[in-house]
Amino acid sequence: MVDKTNEIVNTTVCIPSQYLSTTPKILLRNDQRTSAPVLCYHPGMEMLCERTALILHGHFYQPPRENPLVDIIPKQSSAKPFMDWNERIFDDCYSINAFSRYLSGSGRIEKIIDNYEYLSFNFGPTLLIWLKKHHPDIHDRIVEADRLSMTRLGHGNAMAQAFNHTILPLASIQDAKTQILWGIDDFTHRFGRQPEGMWLPEAAINPLVVDLLVEAGLRFAVLSPWQVESVEISTGNWRRTDTMPVPYDNPFLIEGSRGGTLNAFFYHQDLASGISFGHLLRDADALYDYLLSIKRTDRPSLIHAATDGEIYGHHEPFGDMALAALVKKVADRTDFTFTNYATYLENHQATLHARLHTGEEGKGSSWSCPHGVSRWYKDCGCHTGGDDNWNQAWRTPLRMAFDRLAEKIDVLFIGEIERMLGPAGSPWELLRSYAQVISGFTSTGDFIDNLAKKTRPLDYGERARITALLAGQKFKHFCYTSCGWFFMDIGGIEPRQNIRYALSAIDCYKAFTEDDLLAPFLANLRLAKSNRRADGTGENIARSLMEGPSGIAEASGFFLINRRLALAEDFHDSYGQFSLEAFAQTSEEGFSLDVEDTYALLDYHTEATVVTPKNDGYLLNIRITDHNETVVETRQLSNAHIPYRAIDDIFSWIDHSLNRVSDNELRRIATDIKHYSLLMRNNRMMPKEPYYIENLGTCLRCLRSIFTTPNLLPWASKRESICQLLEFIIRKGHQSEIAIVTHIFSTEIDRVSTEVMARRLNYERGSYLLDVLEVARSQGLQPSITLAQNALYPYIIGDRNNEFNAPLTRQVLDQLAVALNFAP
Repeated sequence: MVDKTNEIVNTTVCIPSQYLSTTPKILLRNDQRTSAPVLCYHPGMEMLCERTALILHGHFYQPPRENPLVDIIPKQSSAKPFMDWNERIFDDCYSINAFSRYLSGSGRIEKIIDNYEYLSFNFGPTLLIWLKKHHPDIHDRIVEADRLSMTRLGHGNAMAQAFNHTILPLASIQDAKTQILWGIDDFTHRFGRQPEGMWLPEAAINPLVVDLLVEAGLRFAVLSPWQVESVEISTGNWRRTDTMPVPYDNPFLIEGSRGGTLNAFFYHQDLASGISFGHLLRDADALYDYLLSIKRTDRPSLIHAATDGEIYGHHEPFGDMALAALVKKVADRTDFTFTNYATYLENHQATLHARLHTGEEGKGSSWSCPHGVSRWYKDCGCHTGGDDNWNQAWRTPLRMAFDRLAEKIDVLFIGEIERMLGPAGSPWELLRSYAQVISGFTSTGDFIDNLAKKTRPLDYGERARITALLAGQKFKHFCYTSCGWFFMDIGGIEPRQNIRYALSAIDCYKAFTEDDLLAPFLANLRLAKSNRRADGTGENIARSLMEGPSGIAEASGFFLINRRLALAEDFHDSYGQFSLEAFAQTSEEGFSLDVEDTYALLDYHTEATVVTPKNDGYLLNIRITDHNETVVETRQLSNAHIPYRAIDDIFSWIDHSLNRVSDNELRRIATDIKHYSLLMRNNRMMPKEPYYIENLGTCLRCLRSIFTTPNLLPWASKRESICQLLEFIIRKGHQSEIAIVTHIFSTEIDRVSTEVMARRLNYERGSYLLDVLEVARSQGLQPSITLAQNALYPYIIGDRNNEFNAPLTRQVLDQLAVALNFAP
């Protein structure tokens, strides 16, 4: 039967061929998007011809990892070869999804895709704070992806997240509210719009959380299907989910304890599991076929899944490329269209209700604990890693220790803020606004200045006390970060970090009470027993964290070593939250430093002497006084007190100094190495091994100097010297020397690429980049070109060609396209 109101010309046949012999009736109708006629089966098969809405959501998050004494992430050996886990997962996942490769059949780059433009996503604020500080280009690309999705769909791909991943059903009402509001404020400032949905940490929810989300103006959340107890199938009729799958292609309404209603999307369980654990990301074709099978079987209006964002590259290597290939397949075909939850909700308002599981003890449900939210307060059997005989009984006393401390802190916070600021200073409103400091949008000093304008003038002591009260609240919140309970033992990185934050909260508040906050906290931690005998209890862990120097002592030691050992170009005036205001040498071994804690708004003066006893390394004797010249700390620091991360910095300063070679010395060494190489050719008498081993070191020193030390030699002269040095290293060097040289060239290529991204491509930068690549490859080296590909891609595809018109630059660009492995 044919609808004769439509013409048959330009008909698009979109039914899979395997259905051609199974359905006798067809319907010719207009496509709603293009008005072109579309041939469809009828009845019941038209859904196969329409583009099905597709949402893949990635939950991207890292807990706060900074040492609260200095606001620097310590070196984490388990993250090797990277400095810490943030850097490792950044390299595996966050950065590559912003520049994911789609390759041609010959392995050349056909397209670079920003997956965040098509992926529904949330980034935890603590991760975005770190990204903005350490990788601002990727941070800004994520924000730009949300803006582009807004343009394409009318709603953005980004969702907000409760601030530092606290399990909201287990938090106090005020803390849960603050977590939500902090998350909203960070999102609004960062993305330039109000969030419509919020990702709940571990998807943990209960009626109270629903009320708080609704009161905050949020419209929806994404939950797992096993959090649903029953769904409404028609007005007044309900069906339990143990007798039927949870419908996933439309939102449901869930109710709070006070009658508020929130839209909830329950994702496709098998699709999410297949992506996360079934290796669907190893083959984009297989993933596409799986989506087609869901479409053909269920005929849904929406297919969606939520997963840990780290699956796209970290847990599943090259998962980002599978996603990029899927994005291209969806764009090239007519089966699906990428959208996001807010866009879908606009045209598919929820009308039916769902009831959530209440969880054990009625505390709520989550997506990673079948018992509800028990994983974050007791030994429910859920854990990751560890031996079979381990238990997680430590979870209960750990949470109890934090809860009892938090109650005392909140009482002190309210009382002190009201006492100092009076009616003009609402404690919880003040804490909410403090999020702009935590997120890095304003400095502590500016925040307190603005507060003084709104309330009354504040003296030095009052400014410091208010700052301590607010910082203590931040640390109190951070000690509840969910990772502290998720894994196998209290001795792991994450529980230790939570304990460290709680100790910092105690330090901030001990001046506001005569009660001992520390002793009862340690007593509660004593009940939390580690599965490893060496770690003892939570108290043992806490005491070990208290043994090191204070933040101001660590910073003073860093500044002193920096000024003693580094070249002027490697001097540092900041160390985490500390700023060096003045430095002077008072005697042969004596030094004087003025240091400001920019977070606590405290000024310190440090007098130090440096001693180098035989065989003991460095010893620093320091005496620290505050602005009233009251002694706050005297300590002797040895090599053992230098943080591992700082040791890496120190060795890099020394290395930079050792590898400093003047222009004249460089030319002389390169010429000598050339003669050395010529004499070795076709000569049966080889030089003694120690000679060329020494010369290898000299060559490496010169190469490093060429790319890291300011010099006046023109590139042509340096190029000749580099080639002479390289030839010798390649001929006589071992794998370790080759790796060092490759790293030197990779670093230089990255430096130029960063310059191109920050400024623009011109003939000088382009030709230099091309020549550096050519020199390296002529000797068989394969330096990293990833950043260069990212930087040059907009020019190669023509997005930024209007920035230059020089024919020479165009010629260089064509050559770079080939050198950087782009498809024609």
